Amino acid sequence: MNEGDEFAIALHADDGTLIVGIRPDGSIQQGPNYRPDEAAREFWDAVTRAAHSAAPWTEGTDG
Repeated sequence: MNEGDEFAIALHADDGTLIVGIRPDGSIQQGPNYRPDEAAREFWDAVTRAAHSAAPWTEGTDG
């Protein structure tokens, strides 16, 4: 990744290596070990974590 790269969304491996970054203009930068399936799994895992942390309810309760 170059100095000054700005991403709207950036997914990193556990060691901090960029998997994929999405810039505000929609362009992407692939990391050195980019694998589409891994990037997709990490993206949806992040969405799930964010949704759970923002949810006004807890799991196991009715609406």
